[in-house]
Amino acid sequence: MGWLFTFPVALDSDDALNFAHGVIRFSVLEFSPHFPGYPAFIWLARLINLAVDDPARAVQWASLLGTALIAPLAAWLAVKLWQRPSLLAPVWLLVLALPLTPALALSGLSDGPALAAWLGALLALQHRKTALAGLLLGLLLALRPSYFVLALLPLWLGIEQKGTRLRFVLPITLVGLICLLFVWQADGWAYFAEGRRFTDGHFTLWGNTAAAHGDRLLSWARTFNEQLTPLWPLPMGALLVLPLWQRSKGQATALSPLWPLYWLALLLWTLFGQNPDNPRHLAPITLLGIVLLAGWLPRRGEVLVAVAGLLLLGATFTQPSPPAMVQAARLAEKTCPALVTQWGVRLLRETTTLPVTDGWYQGDAALALTQGACRLSRRPIAQSEMPLPHQAYWFAPRFGAEPGLWLAIPR
Repeated sequence: MGWLFTFPVALDSDDALNFAHGVIRFSVLEFSPHFPGYPAFIWLARLINLAVDDPARAVQWASLLGTALIAPLAAWLAVKLWQRPSLLAPVWLLVLALPLTPALALSGLSDGPALAAWLGALLALQHRKTALAGLLLGLLLALRPSYFVLALLPLWLGIEQKGTRLRFVLPITLVGLICLLFVWQADGWAYFAEGRRFTDGHFTLWGNTAAAHGDRLLSWARTFNEQLTPLWPLPMGALLVLPLWQRSKGQATALSPLWPLYWLALLLWTLFGQNPDNPRHLAPITLLGIVLLAGWLPRRGEVLVAVAGLLLLGATFTQPSPPAMVQAARLAEKTCPALVTQWGVRLLRETTTLPVTDGWYQGDAALALTQGACRLSRRPIAQSEMPLPHQAYWFAPRFGAEPGLWLAIPR
């Protein structure tokens, strides 16, 4: 946390900018933030904003503080599930060493706090703290409602505990009602109309999901290779045969088959309902996969895994710097008359003095490029893609789970 707090406060996506706007004025219709509104994350950021008086700093620190809880909660969950206290250090260090962890912390988005609430709810259920689990599950859905699939297993485990169902369901209901009143006072019935429009658009137009574009499954394979190394089929296959392995070993601490089935449901939701261009969507299946696979770890190998995690963590440390988006925008302001991009359009329009054309509108983009505009892209830009000869500049990501950017400047 000390290292991450030294990074400059800089929003690098439209979604993070929308959250910063929501700290000042909440309205889903105005995309501050976009649907479904993420009310609990807005509350957390507003609470921090009382101390810092800077919406951008508030959303980044809210994301960082929530993400800081992921590693200890995942480690304690593995210890509780497998009844092996020696798993605490290996799992803790492996989660910290993931490229996803610092990327989530500095994203200014709600993923980190929501994942912490999810792991906390699962851990509370293992300790039979049903009221606390219900509260955390309600906060999970309020922090990031699109994580409803993550709520399936804790919801099932909580309702299954007879005699404490009311204590489990009541906090979820109360948090839900408070969230409903919060979004209602801002947008009224229009909130639900916007929700339908936004959901349809996510799965048909801008979401880049495999549900609408089957070829996106190939993009997921590339994302898995980059984030989890080309060996990713091995741990995934191990997770699928986990119930059979436990039965053959006759383990006293064998998990219910619900856990690997739950992981499989999360995997399918990720593949078909999320955008492979954003590696942060891998966080739920990666974290749960580490917790479940920890039980396979031989007792003699725990120290080796802990040392490996520590070495990977050391390799993660880099010199604090702004994200690639900010670095590219700085160069573009000095050398470009205008900019064409599909990434961070609203952010660049509000944080730079350049005329910014949305690359989604191909006719406008082509006209701007013929007039000498620069082009910003997440993918390499070939000479044939620009009407004028250009020089391409690469802005490397700070972490493996962040996007790098290409800026093409006409000569």
